[in-house]
Amino acid sequence: MEGNEKYMKYQTEEQTEMKKFFIVLILLVGIIIGVYFLSKIFIKSNVKDYEYQNGTISTTAMSVGTIFNGKEKEYYVMAYDTTAVDAQSYSTYTNYYTQNKENALKIYYLDLSNGLNKKYYVTENSNKKAQKIADLKILDGTLLKIKEGKITKYLEGKEAIAQELKVNAK
Repeated sequence: MEGNEKYMKYQTEEQTEMKKFFIVLILLVGIIIGVYFLSKIFIKSNVKDYEYQNGTISTTAMSVGTIFNGKEKEYYVMAYDTTAVDAQSYSTYTNYYTQNKENALKIYYLDLSNGLNKKYYVTENSNKKAQKIADLKILDGTLLKIKEGKITKYLEGKEAIAQELKVNAK
């Protein structure tokens, strides 16, 4: 009978350990489920405060790395700093051109204040003869005419751009 008592005692210790394990397991599952439902309640109330916005993809914005890759055979690239004082003038000129010129060439916009384009933005000594991206040095207010992947015209300043786009600038 001694052996039987040890067996019974051993079995009951094992059973108590299993009971402890299952209690801890049930408590953990309960805590996880509780946190899930609490977070769901709080997140739902916060989500109601936000409006969902639809994103748009610009078909006219470019980065310096893509200026020679336009879909058209011939097009313009209007490069200017959108945060500068003259930014509205350049935007007005290009809008006037596209709305009033029959068979107007496509105009792409290159924002020189964009981080991707900043290393090509200079305040003096631009490179009007650049034929590859690495050689580009662009001033604020530059109009590039691209034909078959090459720069055919490089114009700087409001007057030259207005004349090219046939805008009556005053």
